Amino acid sequence: MPVRQVKTMNSLYWLNKTRAIILFSLMLMIAFLIISWSSYEVARRSLNAEIEENTLPLTSDNVYSEIQQDLLKPIFISALMAHDTFVRDWVLVDKEQDPAAMIRYLSEIDRRFDTIFSFFISDKTRRYYDPRKILETVSEQAGQDRWYFHIKDLPDDQLYLIDARPDPEDRTHLDIFVNHKVKDYQGNFIGVTGIGISVNKIKQLIEKYERRYNRTIYFIDKTGAVVLHGNTFKRPMNIRLQKGLGPLTTSILTVPGGSYQYQDQGKKILLNTRLIPEFDWYLMVEQSTHPLEGVLFSTLIKNMAIGIVVSAFFLLFIWLTIGGYQRRLEYMATTDKLTGIMNRQSFEYHFQRLRTSSSHDGLPLSLVIIDVDHFKQINDRHGHVVGDRVLQRVAELVVGSLRRSDRVFRWGGDEFLVLLKGCAGEEALLRMQRLVQLIAEAVIDTQNSTIRVTASCGVAEHRIKETLDHVIERADIALYEAKQQGRNQAKISDDYPQATPGFN
Repeated sequence: MPVRQVKTMNSLYWLNKTRAIILFSLMLMIAFLIISWSSYEVARRSLNAEIEENTLPLTSDNVYSEIQQDLLKPIFISALMAHDTFVRDWVLVDKEQDPAAMIRYLSEIDRRFDTIFSFFISDKTRRYYDPRKILETVSEQAGQDRWYFHIKDLPDDQLYLIDARPDPEDRTHLDIFVNHKVKDYQGNFIGVTGIGISVNKIKQLIEKYERRYNRTIYFIDKTGAVVLHGNTFKRPMNIRLQKGLGPLTTSILTVPGGSYQYQDQGKKILLNTRLIPEFDWYLMVEQSTHPLEGVLFSTLIKNMAIGIVVSAFFLLFIWLTIGGYQRRLEYMATTDKLTGIMNRQSFEYHFQRLRTSSSHDGLPLSLVIIDVDHFKQINDRHGHVVGDRVLQRVAELVVGSLRRSDRVFRWGGDEFLVLLKGCAGEEALLRMQRLVQLIAEAVIDTQNSTIRVTASCGVAEHRIKETLDHVIERADIALYEAKQQGRNQAKISDDYPQATPGFN
């Protein structure tokens, strides 16, 4: 590996490591988000399908059954009245001479069956009898009386009709009426009898189901007008005017019932419709969300929060693990295994840092090459194990003589290179002379004996704008001079002479 690539590769590693961790984090979070969201969507769609296929139709059936149950009793009462011999005889025999008798009869019906009010209309006199003693007459020209003639014209096999119309006493109040044909003993039409039911009963039913099932329930007629609704209904009174529902009006009003979907203020609304033939109304049951959908969404948020925490711990573990391995790799890549000091690969990076720092602080920087004298002979005579011990001992002595700001490297073989920050050439020379003496005085223990070694040093002070190769070359020349002049000494170089090969 070229020396000059050390710093660049170190920086690139941390940049790539950060990018890799960020990318991996994003991939992990996106994968977890996709899985969580997919699970949420599957569950939500299942709920919507349950609403569409089961819950809404079931609610419609329940409401319809309740309405029918409320209507069975009035239908039975109206049929009982229509077949009562008193009513027939009062019309056919008594010729309606005693209106009070009919009023007493109707009052007794209300008392006995706890109805709101009952009524009878004679086809012969067109008189309207009820316990309130209204005693009006019906007319084909009056729009409010058309219901009577509509019932009269019903097919023979259709005996009763249920409709909603204003209360005859209070025209601002809407009631539901069960109207039954009255026939004489020969089957001829002689009038209409019936029972009035307050719409409040239906409204109470609507509100009960809205509270129970968290739905919106209302009724519309064949024109799309809303005819009955609960207290919470706050929309236009015709579905044609409702923004989301309007386009579906034709489809709703042309079939006896069905399931629909539409959007209202960004919400998805599920709708089930059912025609109530007794009223000729449509029962509308709507639901925007299932009660469990909120639980599903909160579960999604909790799962995502748990996923983020787990992912964060996982990524922290990866970061620390990779960091530990990287520190180990960096140590192996930049440290000499034998001596434990920095190796040649890390030299250029530290030189550039010290040179920049020294230049910024206005301090000198000196470079020293240290060579163990006659190292080849030591290896040949004592073996490489002893040679390794010699290098380790020399490295210990060099490191022990340096300051915290200095740096020492194993340059190769038996050579060491030292960078001395804030140290001019002459001062560096004095320090190296003391180091040479220290090495010469040291005793190195081996398995069988003790040996002594000496070292030679070449010193060069770095000059402004001088390249690294030049300063190394000058130090190498100084080392060559020290060896030529007897070894075991330190020399300083002042010039830029041509490189001359050193020797061991």
